[in-house]
Amino acid sequence: LLQQEQDFQFLAFDSTIALELGLLILKNAQQKGIPVVISITLNTHLLFHYSMPGTSPADVEWVQRKNNVVNQFYHSSLYVSEYLKQNKKLGAETYLVGDKDFVAYGGAFPLIVKGVGVAGTITVSGLSHVEDHELVVLSLKDFFGMEKE
Repeated sequence: LLQQEQDFQFLAFDSTIALELGLLILKNAQQKGIPVVISITLNTHLLFHYSMPGTSPADVEWVQRKNNVVNQFYHSSLYVSEYLKQNKKLGAETYLVGDKDFVAYGGAFPLIVKGVGVAGTITVSGLSHVEDHELVVLSLKDFFGMEKE
């Protein structure tokens, strides 16, 4: 999971790139016939959002909770979930800190800009948390022109 964060770093990121990447995630979800919510933020500014038919407001809430994890820990929400499991902090996957709700389930990936660090989030919600993460990674592989395993 940490290697994925190293592999998928942008030289720059803006609204045009967010649109291109968001539409690529949408295309991959449509090809699999799976409804998801897609969200891409830069410095907490929402650049791309699409809720496919078949999703619900709850999926949008899950996006925000997963984003809160990435913004707090600077790692993918799946990495944080696995970290909690390995360190036997089960039950800590969902928690409330101040007015922010966090859920450490896969689907939110850090938007990393080289030389800057984590600058936003790329998030999918609507499937199992591992499948949400896998859809983001598949789409990033497509975007960066990497071989799919």
